[in-house]
Amino acid sequence: MADYRIETVRTGYRNWTARNDRGAEVRMAADDDADAQPSFTPVELLLAAMGGCGGLVVDRTARAVDHDDLRIVVESVSDPDDDGRVGRIKVSYEFDLPDNNPKAAEVFARGVRLTHEKFCTVSRTVEHGARVEAVLPDGTVGFEG
Repeated sequence: MADYRIETVRTGYRNWTARNDRGAEVRMAADDDADAQPSFTPVELLLAAMGGCGGLVVDRTARAVDHDDLRIVVESVSDPDDDGRVGRIKVSYEFDLPDNNPKAAEVFARGVRLTHEKFCTVSRTVEHGARVEAVLPDGTVGFEG
């Protein structure tokens, strides 16, 4: 598994831009800030990362099934008891299975299962958690959990 580095820079009040080392950028802001639109919220980016990772992996794990029209919809479901976290994430793989492949459903289901059990780093990290360390400007750790 590769390691990644993303730089997130403040571009205005409650406006941020994330950049990778290859030059890609994505804007983030609060969804209730009309002046910052179009943008993603951080939670939307997490959900997009799950959908994108799932799609990239399914392209390999289910390549025996034509899935050019696949659409992956990722939704968060939370309630007050979730204490500021996403309570549940639903990932829906939507497309019509090809009629000319009698094993298509089985092959595709295996690909999706392998995506979440073994190959999608984003989904596996969300499912199992990751250690977080917040480093302050003076180099000390301000939070670890």
